[in-house]
Amino acid sequence: MRLPRRARTPRVEMLSRPGCHLCEQMLQVVSQQVPTVVVRDIDAERRAGVMDEREHDGWTTQVPVLLVDGSPVARWQIDPAELRAALSARRRR
Repeated sequence: MRLPRRARTPRVEMLSRPGCHLCEQMLQVVSQQVPTVVVRDIDAERRAGVMDEREHDGWTTQVPVLLVDGSPVARWQIDPAELRAALSARRRR
């Protein structure tokens, strides 16, 4: 008898910056479906040396960016159906 495979919970992160209204909107949508969202302030990470200048420059005009298991799944906005599809795809891996 084969037991069903347990779906794993994907890691959800949002690249953000303070004062970003699109970031607030995306976080609201994501928080309704995901119990834990790691919000990363790309400017603070750059100042702290966590993110190098090249990586920061690559993200700076794209925030908010939603990452699921480290892969970008949305930039600027996401609707609930897109989010469910992205999470479902990651859970099956």
